[in-house]
Amino acid sequence: MKFEVFWKNPGYKVRPELQSDIECDYLIVGGGVTGVSAAYFLAKSGAKNIVLIEKLHIASGATGKAAGTLVLRGESDLLQIIKTYGKNKGKIYWRAIREGLQGIKKVIQDEKIDCDAEPQDTLYCAFKHRSLINYLRKEYEAEKNLEQATKFLSGKELKEEINTELFTQGILSINHGLSLNPLKFTQNFSKAVEKYGVKIYENTALLELSGNTARTGHGTIKYKKLIMAIDADHPAKQVKSQKSTIIVTRPLTEGELTKTGLVKKKIIFDARNRYTYFKVTKDRRILAGFGTLTVNKKHKKKDPHFPHLKNIKTFLKKLFPYLNLRAEYAWSGTFGVTKNYQPFIQFKGNTVTIAGAATQVACFMSAKRVVSKMLGQK
Repeated sequence: MKFEVFWKNPGYKVRPELQSDIECDYLIVGGGVTGVSAAYFLAKSGAKNIVLIEKLHIASGATGKAAGTLVLRGESDLLQIIKTYGKNKGKIYWRAIREGLQGIKKVIQDEKIDCDAEPQDTLYCAFKHRSLINYLRKEYEAEKNLEQATKFLSGKELKEEINTELFTQGILSINHGLSLNPLKFTQNFSKAVEKYGVKIYENTALLELSGNTARTGHGTIKYKKLIMAIDADHPAKQVKSQKSTIIVTRPLTEGELTKTGLVKKKIIFDARNRYTYFKVTKDRRILAGFGTLTVNKKHKKKDPHFPHLKNIKTFLKKLFPYLNLRAEYAWSGTFGVTKNYQPFIQFKGNTVTIAGAATQVACFMSAKRVVSKMLGQK
């Protein structure tokens, strides 16, 4: 097994670092999906003189280590969203997530972004425990009023979607998800952003902010407005750093894939834990993720997190005991998350902070919202 990230983007060339003093109207710090999306929305809205800096390379942080599972039911399901915001605002928030997912699909299509994107159904599953089944039924009742292409499955119907004894109930949502290579998506998205005039500097770490000037290793940047999109690295107390672990198995044969019921690929979540999930990649591997762990100095030194790794292997054995799913890649990634799993957005003077968005759909929509407000749009 290789202890490294599975995602690759052959042919991508890292841009040069900043080597001089420059000025700009908009400075974006952070080259993950949030920062690149913010640059895109600014440029598409007609803003000029935009600069983005990234301390390593584009998507080198949480974005490039993510699972590439973009779904409506991400960090929170609909019942949790309604509990946080109330029924009416909760439904508005749910529709905003749907808008974000459709927006990413449109950007991929419009900008011809090569990222192994595959629209997929999602399956939200529960084990035999009565409380989980009751909760899943309530979630379905809430969702079916907003999503027509949603079905509650059990017994033979569920077996046809996934051949396992581990789950007994599930919510099948048609075309609710998008599977992609997050590294390729964000790096190739940044190439599209450059075409709209955005200047991008990689290996350019922000060392200090003083007044309206950002100091880097080999140059300064005078700016009028600043967007901080550094997620888990942000010091705000509202944002906690969490670690999650992912493994990718060997490729499955067509026969094995047929036996699992996953010939029609799906993104599947376990209702017991929002961070237990799996999908089939474009080259027929199973990618499975597990767990969250609040990061401290000890955890930062260990990658992957071996207790998580052990849990994923156990989960896969219970899921498909008839397959020998040898893991070929394993890694852990650190991301920012807030207490209620909603993005932390703060406007202060000419500076905007975006952190703790956790999912790539939330990152994309947070960037869109920030740019709209920054430019005085509705």
